[in-house]
Amino acid sequence: MNSEILNIEDIDFSISIDSLIESNIIPPKFRMCTFDNYYPDKNYPSQEEIKRKLNTFVKQMEDFKKIKRKPKLLRKISKVKKPKNIYLDGIFGVGKTHLLAAIGNECKYNSAFLSFSELVYLIAFYRLKDVVMELSDKFDIVLIDEFELDDPGDAMMGINFIREMNKTECVVAATSNTIPSQLGERKLDILVFKERIGKLVNSFDTIIIDGKDYRIRQKKIEFNSTNKSIESIFKSYKPKNRKKLIVDFEKLVEKLREVHPFRYTQLSYDLDALFIKNLRPFSKDELMDTLRFSHMIDTLYYGDVEIFANGECSIFDLFHPDLKDGKFKTKIGRCLSRLSEKCTLIKQNQVYLEAFQQQNLQNTYSRLTYL
Repeated sequence: MNSEILNIEDIDFSISIDSLIESNIIPPKFRMCTFDNYYPDKNYPSQEEIKRKLNTFVKQMEDFKKIKRKPKLLRKISKVKKPKNIYLDGIFGVGKTHLLAAIGNECKYNSAFLSFSELVYLIAFYRLKDVVMELSDKFDIVLIDEFELDDPGDAMMGINFIREMNKTECVVAATSNTIPSQLGERKLDILVFKERIGKLVNSFDTIIIDGKDYRIRQKKIEFNSTNKSIESIFKSYKPKNRKKLIVDFEKLVEKLREVHPFRYTQLSYDLDALFIKNLRPFSKDELMDTLRFSHMIDTLYYGDVEIFANGECSIFDLFHPDLKDGKFKTKIGRCLSRLSEKCTLIKQNQVYLEAFQQQNLQNTYSRLTYL
């Protein structure tokens, strides 16, 4: 078989908690992110302010790490304390993950990067105590992307994780999404966060980032011929440093059912591009498949994996309205936002991108019933 081509059955999804946690460095898409290359939108002063606050946080972390090396007695009399955890809130695409990764990239301490979904899947698969021990023993800070409050069970699992982490010398920095329909209502989101996290809120510095979703934009694509099939595009695609995979949508969904979601990370390790044939909408009865697929998209997004698909639906029609407006609307909304950046949809022998110009942003969002 061509060394550039991967078969889905050949992917080794077996991975231990040790190797998974040790591999949770800043993902490829965000490995070069710094505070300097985060460019604030001048229309939203909070974006400039957040850079200042996070630079201060980094300095506090570095001072804390230095004092940790001192003898126990000197540490007790030192005025340097463990920094507060960080909670960054804002809509999709304002650069929260960029800033979260920049925390890890800018500092000389050991950091682990996990999505909230990965954390929940890890805790569910192993024990909370084991996950906390592994992370706190190996890292100074744990970066959690997309802390979710939609599902009370998952939120409580995350809160219990933070409670246990607060007993260690490890700091937590987390991001969370406010969907665009709640612009101006994020104070309510923060209140919900505070209510659910209870007394632990005092261990967090909560910061709101204003702005617009930068992902909804036009993007150049290489394949602009109207007579190419997904198979021909797959054949001509040259992977950069990993491999390419073409798979039927139903086969992909079937494989996702077989593999525990925290092991989806292997896809981003192995793939440079994923080609999905015969994409179709998820019905309202396919919630679990929807959640698996959304988690896979998160994983591929972190790995900077290109996605190509053909099928019978638009990206924004991929999920049934009941799913987009259900209790997992934040997760599904984030999936759509990330697909709009990473997915090239091939339909009726035409190649086009399911992204829109900034001036069409409002029209785009009006189509999404989860808003």
